[in-house]
Amino acid sequence: MFYNLSFYSLLVTQLATNLAFSFYTMAITYYVYTLTNSVFFSSLITFISVGSKILSGLSISIITEKIKVKNLLLFNAVFQILCMIILLISINNNVNMIIVYIIIMFLSFSNGIFTPLKSRILKENLDSNEMAKGLSLITSLDQILLFSGWILGAWIISLIGNNNLLLLSLILLSLAFIAIINIKIKNEKEELQGKNPIITIMNSFSVLKGIPVIRVLIIIECLEVLMGSIWIGSVTLKFVQVHLKHDVTWWGYVNASYYLGTILGAFIVMKYAEFFNKRPIQKITIFMFIYGILLILYSFNIIDVIALVLVVLIGPVLQIKDIIQETYFINKINEKDMIKITGLKNSLVQLSFLFSILLVGYITEYIAIQYIYTISGVLTCLIAIMFSRYMYTKNINLEKSDIKT
Repeated sequence: MFYNLSFYSLLVTQLATNLAFSFYTMAITYYVYTLTNSVFFSSLITFISVGSKILSGLSISIITEKIKVKNLLLFNAVFQILCMIILLISINNNVNMIIVYIIIMFLSFSNGIFTPLKSRILKENLDSNEMAKGLSLITSLDQILLFSGWILGAWIISLIGNNNLLLLSLILLSLAFIAIINIKIKNEKEELQGKNPIITIMNSFSVLKGIPVIRVLIIIECLEVLMGSIWIGSVTLKFVQVHLKHDVTWWGYVNASYYLGTILGAFIVMKYAEFFNKRPIQKITIFMFIYGILLILYSFNIIDVIALVLVVLIGPVLQIKDIIQETYFINKINEKDMIKITGLKNSLVQLSFLFSILLVGYITEYIAIQYIYTISGVLTCLIAIMFSRYMYTKNINLEKSDIKT
């Protein structure tokens, strides 16, 4: 596969930025926990990070009305580098914890801006037939780096210290800035929606009225995420210890198995992209239903080896569905609305994730951990069936031509 320089520059930017994000999140979490010995204060890092990404997604359409897109990419990269430098200085001088939280808020806000811009870059540089392969390449390499990054990050902290992990994050962000320079994207402002920022945000919602399939897909993704926190660390750890009767070692095996599956899924889409480009909505529904069935089987299984096999199978099923869904999303939306709709989608998904953490955390206090996975599997199957019926009743064309703009 051969792509243009902009695509490979985007690939380097994505990998470097995400790896830097995982590194400095790990470093700051470790720093706060070591300083305070408090799970609450260290978990605030995740809460602030997700909350800031929600705000950046909602405000991206306002920002792109004021700043040209390519200029925003460059400014955003420089801003992250400056924040990282300030963070390093702050940590070395043991500043007040509130300042650290504020810097993390700015870093996460800036990191959240990149995702909708990435969709716009892909839209401009890949045609609809190349989109699935391009997304699969980015996703597979991203998953490999993130998987190794969490292992490597812990090793770096133990070997050469927490601050050096932050320094490495700074180097990665600088690499991302160099790559951004080579990205080609129309350097223009978004069309002005109004002087009132609230009206601008509401306009992003109104755009979805004209594309009902995308609106329904966003709702489904939010519902999936609402049930998706069953895979966060604390829930999977409890499942391994209480249901599978194993120690923390098997918790690591479960996480590794999932990542292995997602990497495999991305490679499958790259290999058979033409097949997955056909009838995408149908395939999204099928893989969603398969995922629900696998979750139900996983919840009732008590044999450790079979549990790992099921998780390995869940990985590619979810990854393939997500890539098909993202490909359809990018191909279906025109360039003019890409940034605002992607930003809105990301905000709603992150907001659902916040609610999901609270909801699942609350439910696990009252029912057996395995039934959390059962409920999630049943609801996923029901959503898949309802989505399929919706598409059928609306008589929406599901052929390959439907994914082209």
